[in-house]
Amino acid sequence: MQWKSANSIFVKIFTAFWLLIALLISALILLPKLDGRQLQPIKSSDARVIEQQKALLIELIDKNPLLSPRSILHLLPKNSEKRIYLTEPSGRLINASAPRKMLQFMLDSDSPNKTSKKINTYRTYFGPSLIQHNQHEFFIYVSIPNQKKSLELIEWLLDNPLLLLLTALLVSTPICAFFAWHLTIPLRQLRDLSTKVAQGDLETPFPIIKNSDEIAMLGKSIQLMVRSLKNMLNNQQRLLSDISHELRSPLTRLSLAASITKKHSGETKELQRINLEVERMEKMIAEMLNLSQIQLHQAKKEQLALHEFLEDLFLDAQFEASQYNKSFTYPTLSQVNINIYPELAYRAIENIIRNAIKYAHKYISVTINIEADNIILTISNDGPLIPSNELYNIFSPFYRLNLSRDRETGGAGLGLSIAENAMLKHGGKVWADNLGNQVSMHLQFPRFN
Repeated sequence: MQWKSANSIFVKIFTAFWLLIALLISALILLPKLDGRQLQPIKSSDARVIEQQKALLIELIDKNPLLSPRSILHLLPKNSEKRIYLTEPSGRLINASAPRKMLQFMLDSDSPNKTSKKINTYRTYFGPSLIQHNQHEFFIYVSIPNQKKSLELIEWLLDNPLLLLLTALLVSTPICAFFAWHLTIPLRQLRDLSTKVAQGDLETPFPIIKNSDEIAMLGKSIQLMVRSLKNMLNNQQRLLSDISHELRSPLTRLSLAASITKKHSGETKELQRINLEVERMEKMIAEMLNLSQIQLHQAKKEQLALHEFLEDLFLDAQFEASQYNKSFTYPTLSQVNINIYPELAYRAIENIIRNAIKYAHKYISVTINIEADNIILTISNDGPLIPSNELYNIFSPFYRLNLSRDRETGGAGLGLSIAENAMLKHGGKVWADNLGNQVSMHLQFPRFN
C-alpha cells in the first residue's frame, strides 16, 4: 500500500483513534496504581516512621516495667498526629478500640514478616512490625495524617465506575468535538459551494482550503468540475445562439418569399400554413434561448415587496383571461418581502398562468400561502386533469401530454420547463397535482437567501 501523507485524513483519523485507545489503556493501567488503598511495600522513609514509634514505645516500657501494654498506650502523647495500635501475636487487639479502616488494614496486612503501607483518603497506615522487649511480644501498627488529598478524587472515581465513565465522556467529548469540527470545516465549505453550484451559481468563489489532504484534493476536483461546467454551458449558449442565427436566417428568407408570393398570387391556404409554421419556429427558437439564458443566469437576488411584484402580473393575466371569456381571481396580496430573481420569477409565474389560461374551461384562481421560510403560489384551473403518471414529466423540455394536444394548444413544450429551471435557480421548486376537478400548479419560493 502506498504510504499516506502525514496530512491525509486517513493518517489524522488513524492517529486520533490510536491516541484515544492508547490513552484509555494507559488510564486503565495507571488508575489502579494510583489507588493508595492497595497494599504497598514500605520505603525507607516509611520505615523510619515505624522505628521512631517503636523506640518511643520501648522507652515507655523501660520506664514503666510494671504496666501492661494497654496501660503503656495511655502514656503516649495525646496531641500527637501519629496513632499507635498494638496486637498480640494471636491477632487480638490490645487497644481498647480502633477505627474501622485500621481494622481492615490489619486484616489485609496479616503477614508478620512483611511490613506494608496503605494510603487512604485522610490517613496512611503502616504495619505490622514486631516488638520483642522485656518478655513483651506484640505487633505495632502506625497511622499518620495523609497529605495527598488529591487521591480522594481518584479513590472516589474508582469506587464509582459509572462516574468514572461519565468523567471520561466529559473529558473526551470536547476533544472529539473539536477534532470533528476542525475536520469538517472544509467539508461544510464544499457543501455550501456544491449547493450554490446545484442552484446554478457557477460564479461563487471557492473556499481556500489550506490543508493538503483528501478534502483539499476533493475541492480541487470540484473546482475543475465547475470550470468544465462553465465552459460546457458557455459553449452550449454559444451553440444555441449560432443555431438560432442559422435557423432564423432561412426562416426570414422563407417568410420574405411567402410575402412576395402572396403579393403576386394572393392569399392561399398553403401560404397561411407556411406563415404559421414560421411563427411557431421563431417562437420555439426564442423559448429555447430563454431556457438557456435562465440556466446561465448569474444575477443577484433582490428583496421585493410581494404585493408590488405580483399586482401588475395578475392584472395583466386577468385582462388576458377576460379576452377568452374566462375569469381570473386572486386574493388580497400581503405586504411581505421576498428575495427573488425578479426576471426569472416573473417568467416562471407568467408561464404557469398562461398555461392555465390556455387550458382552463371557465376559471383560473390563485392562492398564496405564506409560511415561515417559504411562500407558495398555487395556480389552479378547471381544465382537463393531468394523468397522475404524467404530473412529473410535464416539466421536461418539449414534452407533450398526448397526441391530442398539438401545437395549437400545446405550444413548443418549453414553458413549464422554463418555469421549473427558474424555480431551481431560486432554490425552490414547482410541482403539479389534481385537486378535485381542477389542475393545480404550485410554485414554492424561499423567503430568505
